[in-house]
Amino acid sequence: MNHSNHAAPPAAAPANAVPPRLSGERRNSAAKWSLSTIAEADRAAILGKKKWPQHVAALAATLTSLVGGAVLGWTSPVLDELHLMGPSGSWVASLAPLGALGGAALSGWLARWAGRKPLILALVIPNVAGWSVLVAASGNIDMLYAGRLLTGLCAGAATVLVPMYSAEISEPAIRGTIGVYLDLSLTVGILMAYVVGGLAGQVYLSGLCGALSLVAAITFFFMPESPQFLVVKGRRAEAEDALRWLRTGSSAPTPKVAKYSSAATPPFAGSHRVDVSAELDAMTRLAVESEERERASGGILGAVRGLCGEGSVSPTSRAVVLVVMLMALQQLSGIDAIIFFLQSIFKKSDSSLEPMHSTIVVGSVQVAATLVAALLVERAGRRLLLGVSGSLMAASLAALLVYFLFHKELDVDLNAFSWLPVSCLSAFVFVYCIGFGPLPFLMMAEFLPLEARSWGCGLAACVNWSLMFVVVRVFNLLMNNIGEAATFGIFCAICILGTLFVLTLVPETQGKTPAEIRQYLQDREIHTVTRRVSTPGGVV
Repeated sequence: MNHSNHAAPPAAAPANAVPPRLSGERRNSAAKWSLSTIAEADRAAILGKKKWPQHVAALAATLTSLVGGAVLGWTSPVLDELHLMGPSGSWVASLAPLGALGGAALSGWLARWAGRKPLILALVIPNVAGWSVLVAASGNIDMLYAGRLLTGLCAGAATVLVPMYSAEISEPAIRGTIGVYLDLSLTVGILMAYVVGGLAGQVYLSGLCGALSLVAAITFFFMPESPQFLVVKGRRAEAEDALRWLRTGSSAPTPKVAKYSSAATPPFAGSHRVDVSAELDAMTRLAVESEERERASGGILGAVRGLCGEGSVSPTSRAVVLVVMLMALQQLSGIDAIIFFLQSIFKKSDSSLEPMHSTIVVGSVQVAATLVAALLVERAGRRLLLGVSGSLMAASLAALLVYFLFHKELDVDLNAFSWLPVSCLSAFVFVYCIGFGPLPFLMMAEFLPLEARSWGCGLAACVNWSLMFVVVRVFNLLMNNIGEAATFGIFCAICILGTLFVLTLVPETQGKTPAEIRQYLQDREIHTVTRRVSTPGGVV
């Protein structure tokens, strides 16, 4: 760990010392905690740990993202209901990503100072306001624009805050599964928009989303703040209570762990007596290291200088490049343009199914695929799922390209293959949701170190939403000017490039400690990071 040139070497901390607050006298006065000492205590503490509180807290946080998914799926049934086509329909669709861009930028900056939980709770205000405006719009184009901007702002903020919160509350063994919950909630929200919007109409859909925003805020109110954030702010007592609940389901104080030999009986095994001080001390030590790295590297300006060739390229700079590229490839695959205009695509394809029924089929496939991803992510690994996802997305779009080429360009009668568009788009959505859908957001929190997580997540989400705005805005222009076959051909080529990028440059992060991931980024060595067994402290 690098120290400031003006700091005296700190004295070794006694075994029973309490780490100094990280706010106030933090940095140079912070004690250095031995991971070997922490590991001895952790052997006993881990015996009584429970995982369900982490799942409950993560799911409560992602309820806000469920409403964000409805923002994405809203246009597919509603534009047709309100007969909004052409430029006005395109703007109604694309203003949500534009609002999300602002939400992502603001939340990434504010999360470092205000915390994760308060900001997630605060989203209820613009969320309810935005959906209320949409309920009252009744086709008024200006009100539709305002409502879409407000609801988009909340959706964008959620894609920054929820991954940060989920990563910081979860243990490495279940970090992947919990990270997929964000995309699961988005896909459930999209399906809800397809079903409710198609069957009941825009007013009922918007009213339901406004009510769900309130339910999400009330539910998440009872969840703890991220213990890692509390440690960074020097609120150790609060961090200990939050961490104990996340690991045991109880916040009652527990006795200290006594040292014991491997042959001895552990001093306690009940979950209500689990000691979390070992993991908390690891968070403290790593938070101190993170602050010193930030001071040495110059933060965001240092990362930018490294990328511009001024000085050495830091691991943080490489992490930002990887995350931004994954986000860009996710959006440039065309997924959200397809989701936004799904009914219009099915109308143009002359599919044998009704457009509304086809969208519900695709939405159901999304949810099912995300559930599969949650089961596979800790078994198959991130890199394999991304590679399979990208290659099969390209294959699905290639089949759709051929269909539109023969059906529209060459005017071949394909009534016998009218089932193909639904099948191709369902396959495309399915393989997207097992890889390129959930994993960029999960890996964003894994790659970015603690000192760069707030601004790095904000930057990555801004890239994601700005490209979504561009793709959604130009999608209809491309379809009308160069044709369906050429449009899907562009997306197919990008999926191929994305697959090559993943297979050549993206490392595996499954089960890796933050230090191991950072070591890869430092050495530029691919696939040489060793698998961890157990490390306290979670993602930092």
